[in-house]
Amino acid sequence: MIKDWSQLQPKEREAAFRKVLDSCFAEAEKIVNEDEVSNLEARLGPLYHSIQELGALTHAAPGVALTLATYKVCNPEQDVAAHKDDHVGGFSARGYDTSVTVPFLIEKMLPRNVETHWLTQTFSFAPEFRKGLELKTTPKKAGPLLVTAVAALQDHPIDFARAVVTTILVEKIRIRNQDKVTVTRPKNLSIEATVSLIERHLAIKYRQNAPRLPQLVIYAVYQCIVQHVSRYQGCELQPLARLKSADRKSNTVGDIVVTQGGTPFEAVEIKYGQPITFAHVSEAIEKVRALTVRRYYMLSTEDVEESEIDRIKERKDDFLKQNGCELILNGILASLSYYLRLLPDTTDFVMNYATLVETDQDTSYEHRISWNSCCQAI
Repeated sequence: MIKDWSQLQPKEREAAFRKVLDSCFAEAEKIVNEDEVSNLEARLGPLYHSIQELGALTHAAPGVALTLATYKVCNPEQDVAAHKDDHVGGFSARGYDTSVTVPFLIEKMLPRNVETHWLTQTFSFAPEFRKGLELKTTPKKAGPLLVTAVAALQDHPIDFARAVVTTILVEKIRIRNQDKVTVTRPKNLSIEATVSLIERHLAIKYRQNAPRLPQLVIYAVYQCIVQHVSRYQGCELQPLARLKSADRKSNTVGDIVVTQGGTPFEAVEIKYGQPITFAHVSEAIEKVRALTVRRYYMLSTEDVEESEIDRIKERKDDFLKQNGCELILNGILASLSYYLRLLPDTTDFVMNYATLVETDQDTSYEHRISWNSCCQAI
């Protein structure tokens, strides 16, 4: 319990909220490492298995429960079923979820929704989470499990809420650890062997997020060239954005952006599974027309559409004369081979790529295991 919750300023409340999460996370890690849940079973009683089942779901519902249970620990007087400001006696649970819970999960590399667990209309427009409320969720059991958990928070002592937080974090840690693989980092490979290794890794048929890997390839090599190539002196490589829907690209210069003095200097757009077409080039020109980008690369796993090469060349040559921005089109592997020739050796690139595959939020177990297999094959 946090003393004098009503007297705390918003930032102080967020800090107290985070402190509860940190404390429960430390407890959860110990439970996972020792594989001992008897204490949680005793604290949650008959509801332990339903809370555990909720925490194990790949859904926003456990995140909602995590935020509400954490707030209950902070402020036991709050009826957390009233999860919105416009509910009678309610509070903005989504605000704490966005500002504290989701950043916490990102930091700990635990499963979460991209922005907030209230992003889905099922929760953002939901009435109070009272017994009998029917929530339309997929899977169906997510809704009833969430309502049961929230109702129980009102009917039990404060340690119950803390045990709910810990149990959900235990399940999230278990999910994370299933994906945790230490990846191989080969050293001193030739350029040819390095490109062949990357080609093998990109060629595998993945269940999800295959387009992320070519982005990581080019980002890893840019991490090297901004340090070693004089052209990039005084430049800064921007963080790689999350892999989201195609709509994300409409609001960005490119998948990879290098800035100079805070303004875009060079950008790269990655195409996966499709050749670069005249339409792609026209879209890129409209995107960078008013910017300070000097070179704009469009790189594809399928190279350039051969039947449109002449039209594309004419279009980008005209744009260079009008704007001064050079559009460079190429295949991913051909570009990688060129970039590697600019570096003292390939080791830093391989290290960078392996680290990205191991830690990136949009890669998973299958990408890491496949990388290790590819390394063994060479």
